[in-house]
Amino acid sequence: MLPDRPKTLAATLRMLIGLGMRTYLLAMTPMTFFQRSLIYQPTRCASLIASNSGSSYPLVDLTLRAHDGLELHGWLSLAASVPAAENVDIPGSLATGGPVILYFPGNAGNRAKRFRQFEVLTSLKAHVLLVDYRGYGDNAGKPSEQDFARDARSIWNQLTTELGVPPHRVVIYGESLGGGVATRLASDLCREGIEPGGLIVQSTFSSLVAVAQAQFPLIPVSWLLVDRYPSDRRIVDVTCPILQILGQQDTIVPLAIGQRLFDAAPATSAQGIPKQQLLMPETDHNNVYGGQRDHEILINGLSRFFAVVAEQRADGAQPVPPDRAVVPRQPADVGFHWSIDGTLLMTLVLVGLAEALWWLARTKSRPALSDHTKSPESG
Repeated sequence: MLPDRPKTLAATLRMLIGLGMRTYLLAMTPMTFFQRSLIYQPTRCASLIASNSGSSYPLVDLTLRAHDGLELHGWLSLAASVPAAENVDIPGSLATGGPVILYFPGNAGNRAKRFRQFEVLTSLKAHVLLVDYRGYGDNAGKPSEQDFARDARSIWNQLTTELGVPPHRVVIYGESLGGGVATRLASDLCREGIEPGGLIVQSTFSSLVAVAQAQFPLIPVSWLLVDRYPSDRRIVDVTCPILQILGQQDTIVPLAIGQRLFDAAPATSAQGIPKQQLLMPETDHNNVYGGQRDHEILINGLSRFFAVVAEQRADGAQPVPPDRAVVPRQPADVGFHWSIDGTLLMTLVLVGLAEALWWLARTKSRPALSDHTKSPESG
């Protein structure tokens, strides 16, 4: 019997490369297919009723319609100056007091996890409307960037029409991932010549791609990520006053990524109001409203910004300067990226390639086939 042919260095390298690629792709596949489960982390409940919340301030249940007719449930927290009553005149209450905050929360929890935000903002004489995203709290549906954007516009339309709040009194507020939703809504409105009272982005990012790449440096996030939230491209069209709130100890959205969003924002609003940045030295990502050391910084910064909003033109007719007028352009998220179907296709192709390399390496390293018997030699 002939001895096995020894493996060559090239065959060994091919085998190791194939094995490495196979392991890498197999590890990446779950993150690709289940990426929305990693991004969106809702707390689901059968129902969230304001009267059962134990709130010490006026809290009202609201049900609004999503863009596709889905019912979205939320809470309206009225300013501390509004007396508590069993039957609240919502349009009448919203017509008084300070700004109306249209609040878009982060990627986790639901509205019952934002009591501290309600408390602080209403103490500053602001009303707060927080409608949970689809798939969050007691809302049906599945989360996605596109649906969040359409739902946000539907909520805006109902707030400014059915509830009668003029656009110049509405401050769009986005927390973390909600900053992506808020920035897109503000950008779309301003491009249409509808200017909100202001935009606040808290603990948010320049883009979700940037945050994901920082968290997973070995994965080609820019190819695979479906929901991208490119706020740094969208904020350039925002013409209303802008306030950014950043915790300098943020361990989820690095300060540099948040700063990138602020740098991309216009220097001034259409009325010449400079953009504002509120840096909180002792604050991490999730304790902007819960921290004690920087609490006074937060209160003073919000108060100053609400005062700016109050000084906007009383009739809300905000002219768009000629150089900031609405012009056709490509959507802000144009770029090289895939849909879920494209991601699936690319993953299958790469897995197939890895399998082919694996098979080739194994084939090259096997001994050559040979006859083990010979015919008798004739004499």
